[in-house]
Amino acid sequence: MERSLKKPKVSIIIPTYNSQNTFSECLESVFNQSYPLYEVIVVDNFSNDDTVKIAEGFKTRVLQRRCSPAAARNIGIVNSAGKYTLFLDSDQVLSASVIAECVEKCENGRSGMVHIPEVFIGRGFWSSCSAVWKNCYAVVENSVAVGDFVSEPRFFVKEHISHTGMLDAHLRWGEDYELYSRLRKMGIKEVTCKSKIYHYEPASIKSLLVKNFRYGESMPTFTQKTRKQVMPLLFQNAMLTFRKVLRDFKKSPAIIAGCAVLLYLKTCSMMMGLIISFIGRLLK
Repeated sequence: MERSLKKPKVSIIIPTYNSQNTFSECLESVFNQSYPLYEVIVVDNFSNDDTVKIAEGFKTRVLQRRCSPAAARNIGIVNSAGKYTLFLDSDQVLSASVIAECVEKCENGRSGMVHIPEVFIGRGFWSSCSAVWKNCYAVVENSVAVGDFVSEPRFFVKEHISHTGMLDAHLRWGEDYELYSRLRKMGIKEVTCKSKIYHYEPASIKSLLVKNFRYGESMPTFTQKTRKQVMPLLFQNAMLTFRKVLRDFKKSPAIIAGCAVLLYLKTCSMMMGLIISFIGRLLK
């Protein structure tokens, strides 16, 4: 016990909304961490399922606010007591040594933020197709180095986030990357750990399309704030990813077909969100 009290505290912040399908596994992975000193802050957007009941069953601290995921993380930061902050989603599961390794990287390596490798997992056909696509996309991002639009860190020295102005609560897409860009400009040292996060993909096509619609709505704001032309890069990476899917899953034509259908539907959904956003701006 005496040794654990000398360790820095980590605040794990989890935004939720109707997250009951994956939330128990998420919290189990948090409470099975090898690292002894942490707090869990759940910022719930007034879920109407058993999300809050599950959170209370794990004795987490629950704050209910009507807000975006980015704003929820900001609320969690303001109400947290840890030296370090870990952003976790309710559909993610931590390997047992994630927090311990991230703390070690920051304490001994004097790093200010840590990238955690993410592995996507599907349950059901469409969810599995989405997971295959995202795993291939991550490989493309890391290998071809097209631009600097890489995976964002999830573990931070909290004071760096506060100093840079927190997350942009108006963004529903790219808020993590926008924060990451500001931290990089500050010269904050970054590293990558070996421990992984496992991310469950939504089981229904509707959930996937709604998410991409919101991404499209937020894209003009993201582009304005970061001055990055996102669409050409997304298109280029998508083509490279589809080529990898064709190569790696040539013996699984159903997966290839599913990825192609999802790519088409998600692109249409994102473009619809983008169009709605532009129309809204014109009408203001």
